[in-house]
Amino acid sequence: MHDPLPGISRAGAETERSYRQHTGATECSEAAKGDAILDGHYIEIKHATGTTLNQVRAVKYTTMVAYHVPSDTWYVVPAHQVVRLVSRKARGQHTENPFESATLSTRNLNEFRVPSIELLRERTLAAIAESDARHDLRSAMEEILSDSKALAAASVEKVRALLDGPPPDDASVRRAG
Repeated sequence: MHDPLPGISRAGAETERSYRQHTGATECSEAAKGDAILDGHYIEIKHATGTTLNQVRAVKYTTMVAYHVPSDTWYVVPAHQVVRLVSRKARGQHTENPFESATLSTRNLNEFRVPSIELLRERTLAAIAESDARHDLRSAMEEILSDSKALAAASVEKVRALLDGPPPDDASVRRAG
């Protein structure tokens, strides 16, 4: 499969279409949950024209499938392995928490390479089964996501309260600075 469509979102859509065609997966109507559904399981699909996979969301605890255009290579990474790879990072992509959004390199995915597109469905189902056995990691990601949402809500509330309140007088600003 070559990159027939220019632009990130259109090329990604072609990769998603190809994945569905080769595995029998269906399109996911809830983008926040994944890009495809295979036998009732959400799948995150990444399209890479270079070595970087962007916006990998380990906190979703979803099997990730990546297509690397230059090498015409598919990878299937079980959710618990996505968590393992992301856990090596000190911070995320545009965020402090790496589990919310991180970059990964296809150079670190060789063990997840799918040797033939005919094996894509089988490898995805095996990855799902492996990850389903890690209840501890799934629970940890659910807790991290819940904590992250709570911190975001509290942060917004705090800042809005400051913005809605009276501005500090000049004397208190000079003392604080």
